[in-house]
Order: sequence, then structure tokens, then C-alpha cells
Amino acid sequence: MSMRHVGDFMDELSKAFQTQKDDYDDLTGLLNLNGILRCVNESKNKGDSIYSVIIYLNVMNFKAFNQQYGFAGGNEFLKGLSDEIQHIFSDEMIARTSGDHYIILSKSNDKEKIIQKIDKIQEAARKYERGLKMRVKAGIYLSDGSETDPVFMIDRAKIACDDIIRVYDRDYNIYDDELKKKNELRQYVIDNFEDAFKEHYFKVYYQKEVRALTGKVCGYEALARWIDPIYGMISPGVFVEVLEEVHLIHKLDLYIIEQVCADLKSDIEFGMALEPVSVNLSRLDFELCDIKAEIDKCREKYEIPTKLLNIEITESAIASGESFLGDQIKRFRDSGYQVWMDDFGSGYSSLNNLKIYEFDVLKIDMDFLRTFDTNKKTQVIIATIINMAKELDIHTLAEGVETKEQYEFLRRIGCEKMQGYLFGKPKPLEEFVRPDDFSFDNCEDIRYADYYHDIGEINFLGSTPLRDKNMEVYNNLPITIMELEDERISFLYANKAYHEFLNSVSVKDIETANSRAYRLDLPENRKMLEVLKSAEKSENHRSESSIILNGNVVIAKVRFIARQGNRAAFTVVPRNLSLEGNEKKLADSIHVAMAHVFNQYFRVDLYDEDGTVENLYLNSEQLPVADNESNAAKAVAKYADLYLYPEDRERFKKFYDISTVRERVEKSSSDYIVDYYHSALSGDEGRMQMYMILPFYYNDRWKYISCCRYADEIRDQTIRGE
Repeated sequence: MSMRHVGDFMDELSKAFQTQKDDYDDLTGLLNLNGILRCVNESKNKGDSIYSVIIYLNVMNFKAFNQQYGFAGGNEFLKGLSDEIQHIFSDEMIARTSGDHYIILSKSNDKEKIIQKIDKIQEAARKYERGLKMRVKAGIYLSDGSETDPVFMIDRAKIACDDIIRVYDRDYNIYDDELKKKNELRQYVIDNFEDAFKEHYFKVYYQKEVRALTGKVCGYEALARWIDPIYGMISPGVFVEVLEEVHLIHKLDLYIIEQVCADLKSDIEFGMALEPVSVNLSRLDFELCDIKAEIDKCREKYEIPTKLLNIEITESAIASGESFLGDQIKRFRDSGYQVWMDDFGSGYSSLNNLKIYEFDVLKIDMDFLRTFDTNKKTQVIIATIINMAKELDIHTLAEGVETKEQYEFLRRIGCEKMQGYLFGKPKPLEEFVRPDDFSFDNCEDIRYADYYHDIGEINFLGSTPLRDKNMEVYNNLPITIMELEDERISFLYANKAYHEFLNSVSVKDIETANSRAYRLDLPENRKMLEVLKSAEKSENHRSESSIILNGNVVIAKVRFIARQGNRAAFTVVPRNLSLEGNEKKLADSIHVAMAHVFNQYFRVDLYDEDGTVENLYLNSEQLPVADNESNAAKAVAKYADLYLYPEDRERFKKFYDISTVRERVEKSSSDYIVDYYHSALSGDEGRMQMYMILPFYYNDRWKYISCCRYADEIRDQTIRGE
């Protein structure tokens, strides 16, 4: 072979090698788009059977993954996922066509097996997601054998994939006749939306918003409708998505706002009830124009005050562009507009959005109410959302209300506004009967809007409805978790209100309470132990009892939670009856009752562990010795010399030796000690008197109450003696 021929051969070989190299993805080693198209065409030319199934894959959230872990991390994810796809579809043709998109060509049309393999890809992706939720969407096209162009089939698989990009709970979609019709309609929208504007095919439909407290209309939502001469009513789910894709959604939204302002002007001139209208904005509205300036211009043109226009932003729009959108929301609110979050709970990062942005109203997605009657969790979730919104100082509106039961439930839990078919379907302005629909019998007087707005801030579900909103998490119901280990009580948890309760009964803090709790020499702890055990034994695992704690009458409500071995846990909710409020009346009644109890004795004295004594009550000819002598030992000796028989005096002094009282009480079978002495008071003629000493713990010290009465007045004692 001549050198020239050798050179030509090498050039052709080099070109062939380069062509082959250009067909493959450098990162993953898979075919690229050119490569997979060439392979399919070559297969067709050779007469091989055409691939009957095309699967188009799109990895969701990959942009966020790249931002968090960098391009190196993103490449590592793609290589790992590509290996998994090759393993799962080992006998099929696979290509990475761009970024995070893949095409799989299969000759098997077993739909169930294909879906199973897609599920395996979903599971495999989790190995590489590093805690950032990654989902793989799959569009599937099943060939009917009539196709001649592989690009045509790939395009249909992509259409099927794109159709579920925004559908949170669907990971695969099969191209069918319904999707074909939907795609044709989408194309019709693209080709005809300009004419729809010119011919006024777009109409504003208004749906009522009703105040829960009054049942009256308090506003409307403006909804765009396309009434087409060929297709009839075209769903917003179709034309809104298309107009967003072609970046013309701002034209539609401004068209709707223009019509809303014109209708509001007409309402003002009509002179009947006037209600604000909420209008929907797309995320792209903020990017394609200065939407606030355009709305201001339109509003000023028709002389509409800001309080008559509320701005609704869908949660899906909020999910992108934190700082930019936050600034735009602030601009609206600073100018006097209310900004509402639409579709709360529709599948995006709802709670995070509430943390980032400032909203006036939360619109709860209608999907929550769809399971109102069939799923018990629904009511709990809705109530939790309402409670959270109130604590964040955000007002609430529930969408999709269709039954009286739903209305009553939402009203009961404090949802302020409602919207749904129960109150009427959306309709254009010309279908409203103005003398009826806009009368003050059916509609709220807008002058009362601020009044009801303030009422709406009260949280019916919270425990602190009178407290100002300060973003502090607080429950005014004192709650503690007590643990009983054998016979020892300790505190596992106490909320802030319980700490305040401790202060009200003169216990410094939870550490002090813990140090006191294990002491069974304290009457209140012995009583508490009885209450805890009673709760565990009772059928409903609950018990309740009154306990005297540092001179306060406390009612303790107890619920048994669980037991493991020698440990048991209990929830305890106490009430201090000496506190101000409704309990004060009961506390006063208790003090009155105690005065009558004192009246059963001719004297009541209070001894302290420090050796002092004071007289609390005296109904006798005796003198209040403690007023002249506060030293307990001296006062007891003086009292004995004055009022007792000589042969009883030494025994009396020993009985009132306060330093030994607790030891004697522990040896007795009760919480007190009793003894009897003859009275030396003139006229008593040696009448027998009963003296009782009852120890109690108060303000971290022991005190002793002494009660005295005549023994012959104790009727039950006489009965027991019979």
C-alpha cells in the first residue's frame, strides 16, 4: 500500500473513532443523544425490530443538589445513578442526554416490569442523595408499531414526563390518548392565546369568601376562565401552565386585575355592600415585570383603595427565590396590601415558608377537606394548622368547604374565613343579582373589617387567649411529668407554667421540688404517692385529690402514662386554689370553712421548729400566752402553771417538746399526736381537755399546729367508747 493510501486509511479510521467517541457521554460512559439516535437508525436500517418502549427520566431537585454539594458532588451523584440504571436495565439501550436527563430504549413492552424497574431506580437514587430528597420522574411511551421516527417517540415520552413534573405524588406517567388530547389542547393554547385576549375570551369568575363568625360574605377570589368558541371552558390548569412556560402569564394576570378593578369601580358606584377581592399572582409575574407598579397603576386608574385588593401568591411560587420574593412581598405589605399564601400544605416546604416570609392570611389547601369524613387525622391536622397560624399572628381561610359539618368544625376551631361550593360556585359578575347578592343582609359592612380582623386574632385552641402575641411558646396550664421509682417521686419534666405554680406555693424552683419530693416524712408527698398509685390502679388511669402544700390548697389531677419495671410515669396538672381568678372564690370558701373548724376548738397555736410560738385563735377565758412570751418552752411552762392541774404539768411540758414531735408522730399510726389534761381554770372543776399537735412542712421548715378542745365535746369519741 502506498503512503498516500495509508494516510487516507488512517484519516478515515481517525474520523470513525472520533464519530464513535462523539456518541458517548464523557462523565458516565453512556450514550448521548446523538449516539442513541444513531444506534436506533442503524438498527432500523438493518431490519432489526424497533424498540417498542421509550422511557424518559428527569431527576428532580438536581439543581439544588449541585448548589449544596458543588459540581463534583453532582457528578458523583450522576455517575452513581447511571451505574444503577445500567444495572437495572442491563439489556436495554441507555443514554444520558443532558444534565440530569436520561433516555432508555427497551424492546420489552411488559408495562408492570417496566414500572417495577422504575421503582428500583427511585430506591437506588436514595443511596446518593445525601439527605437531600431526590426524586426521579419517568415518562413512558409504548409504541404501537406505526412510528417511523425515533425522535417522535422520544418526544412523546418527554411529554409524559413533563406532565407530572409538578405532581408531587406521581413518579411515572404513561403517554395515552388523554395525554395526547391534553397536549393538543396545550398546543391550541399556544397558538390562540393572543386572539383570546383580543376577543375577550378570558373572563373573571368570582367565588365568595365567607366570615365564619357571621356567615356573611366578606370578600371574593378572582379566578381566570377561558371561554373558547371551539373548546368551550378551557381549564386554568392547562392555560396557566402554558402561559407560564411561554413567559406570558403576567399579561393574563394584569388582564384579570384590570377587569377586577373595573368591576370594583362599578360596585363602588352601585352603592351597596363592597367587599375586597383577592387576585392570584404567579412567580413569573415578579420576574417578567414590576408587578407591583403595574397593579398600582391599574388601581389608581380606577381609584380603587389598596384595602380592596388582596394579593395571593401560590406556595409553589414561594418555594423559589427566597430573598427576591421576600423583598417583593414586603413592598406590597408596606404599601397597605394584604399578602396571602395560597394552597398552604399542597406539597412544598410549607413550614419553612412561614418562617421566611411575612403573610397576612394563610389559605389552607382544599385537599385537606376532601378526606374530612373518611380520615380522622384530617381534623387534627387542620386544627393544628389553625393553632399554629394564630400563634404566628396569621389569619386563616379554608378552601373547598362543601358541607355544613365542615363549616361548623372550622368555625368551632377558629378558622376565620371559608370558601367553597357550600357558599356557591365561582361565577361572572353579570350572574350576580346585585340587590340580593350585594345587600348588607348577605354581605359584611366593610367598615367592620378591622373589627372582625382583631377578633380573628383570638386563638380558640390555645391555652392563653388573653396573652398578646409575642412569638413565645407558652401554655398557661401547669404540667409536669412525675416519675415514681419504687416509693420515690421525682420530676422528669415541668413546663414554664409549672415553674410559676411552684413559685405560687413558695417552692423556689424545680430543683428544690425534686429535693423535697423523695421525703416521705412530708404529708404532701405521702398524699401525692397515694394519688399516683390510685391513678395507675383506676380503670381510666386518672385520679384527683386535694393536697395542702406550704399552706396552699392544691388540687392535683393525675393521669398514669406508662410503667416499665419499677418505674412509672404520670402527668400531673395542679391548681393552686389560693391564686387570683375563678379559684379565689373557692379559696375564700375554704378559709371560711377553716374558721368554722377553728371554732370547734377553744384555742389554736402555731409552733415553729426554731422554738417560737404564736396564737392563731382563742375562744376561752385563757390568756394568749404567746403574745407575751414567744419562746415555745417558756410559753408552755407558763401555760401549764396557769391552766393545768399540778400533777399534769410535767407530762404536758414533755408532750409539747416540739423537738421530739415528729419522732413521736412517726411512731404513731396517724399524722398527729394527742393527749389529755385536766383544766385548772376556775369553774371547769378539772374538766378534761384534749390537746392535739399536727406537724406540717412550710417554706422549707417544719411547723406545728396545736389545737385544744374539751374532751366531752368530742361526740365521735363518745360513740367509739360505747
